[in-house]
Amino acid sequence: MAGCLPPIKPVTPPPSAFATDTSAPGDAGGRGLLKKSLAWGLGLGLLAWLLSRTPFGQVAEAFSRPGWETWGLTLAGLLISYALRAARLQVVLNLEGHRQAPHRWLGVRTDALRVILMHNAAINLLPMRAGELTFPLLASRELGMPVTRAVACLLWMRVQDVVILVVLGLLIWPGLPVWWRLAGFGAMYLAWLTLGRVSRTWFARQKDQVPAGKLAGLMIKLRQALLEPEHHHPLAWLATLANWSLKLAAGACLLSAVSTAPWLTSWAGALGGELAAIVPLQGPAGFGTYEAGVWAGMAAHLPAQSSALSHAVSAALALHVCFLLCAVLAGALASVLSWANKPRVRQGTPSARHPD
Repeated sequence: MAGCLPPIKPVTPPPSAFATDTSAPGDAGGRGLLKKSLAWGLGLGLLAWLLSRTPFGQVAEAFSRPGWETWGLTLAGLLISYALRAARLQVVLNLEGHRQAPHRWLGVRTDALRVILMHNAAINLLPMRAGELTFPLLASRELGMPVTRAVACLLWMRVQDVVILVVLGLLIWPGLPVWWRLAGFGAMYLAWLTLGRVSRTWFARQKDQVPAGKLAGLMIKLRQALLEPEHHHPLAWLATLANWSLKLAAGACLLSAVSTAPWLTSWAGALGGELAAIVPLQGPAGFGTYEAGVWAGMAAHLPAQSSALSHAVSAALALHVCFLLCAVLAGALASVLSWANKPRVRQGTPSARHPD
C-alpha cells in the first residue's frame, strides 16, 4: 500500500491548521451536551431494547455457563492483544530511535504498554469515543512525543485497524461467496488509490495558500500519517493483524460457550461488535452499540427462532463486561505504575527526540 503514495517529503503544518474552534464557549458547550445526550440515549436505548428480548435469567446464567478454561483463554487472548498493540505503537512511533526503553516485558517496552493500557481504559469508559483524545496527551507525557506526531500516529493506527478488520471479515466471514471476497479486496484497493489521488490534488491546490480550518488540519494530519515511513513498516501491519485475530478469536470462544452457536458464527458476532464500536455515537462504556453489533453479526447466520440467537445478547453482555473489566483494571494498574515511575522518568536523560 505504501507504494501508492506520492514520493513527497513531509511538511510541518502551519499553526493555523491546528487552530482550535473559535465559536462561543456557550455554543460549544451546548453542542457537546447535545452530542453526549444523544450518545447516552442511543446506547441505553439499544441496550434496553435488546434486554427486553432477553430474559434476565439468561443474562445471569451467561456468566456461569462458560468453564474456567474458556474464561482463561478469553482473558489470555485479551492480555496478549494488549502487548501486541504496545508492540505496534513502539514501531509506528519508532520509540527505539527516540529514547531508551526503561524496562521490557517479553520484548515489549513497558512505557508503550502503559500508554496503551491507559488509553484503552479511557476508550472503554468514555462515551462517543472521547477516550481517543487522551492518546496524544499520554504519548506526550509518557513517551515525550510531540502532540502533532502523536495525533498522526493515532489516525494511522485507526486506519490500520479498519483495514485489518475489513480484511479479516472478507477472509473469514462464514458463507461469503468467493466473488464477493474478491470484489471487496478490489474495492479496498481502488479506495486506497482514490485516497492518494484526492490527497495529491488537494495539496496541489493548497500549495500557494495558507490552509486553515478543521478540514485543512485533518488533511494535514492524514498526510503526515500516510507519509511517515515507520507507519508502513511490515511489523506494524503484522502486529495489527495478530492483535485483531487474537482478540476476535478469544471473543468468539466466549460467545460460543455462552450461546452454543458455532465458533465461526460467534466470530462473526465478535467482528460485528468491534465494527459497531467504530460508530461515533457511543453510549456509556459502549453498552448498547456493542451488544447490537454482536447480535447483528450472529443473526446474519442463525435462524430467527434459534436457541443460540436467543442467547446472543446475554453472551454479548458477558463478553463486553469481561473486556470492560480487563480494560479498567489494566488501565488502573498502568496509571499506578506511571505515577510510581514519574521521579525516575524526570531524572532520566532521553536521547535525541524527533522534530515536531
